[in-house]
Amino acid sequence: MKKLMIWTTSGFVLALACGLAGLPHLSATLVTLTVFCAAPALVVAGLDALSCAGTDA
Repeated sequence: MKKLMIWTTSGFVLALACGLAGLPHLSATLVTLTVFCAAPALVVAGLDALSCAGTDA
């Protein structure tokens, strides 16, 4: 989960840097790729954590 958050944050920082450098299309592409890759991974990680939490009790 920690690696996922680091990679997601890195993607958004890179997109922000591209946007500030005057490359809006590259910035939008990076945001889109980051969201579409990170969102499903976060959902799976969250559901996995919930299912593990339910079996511990």
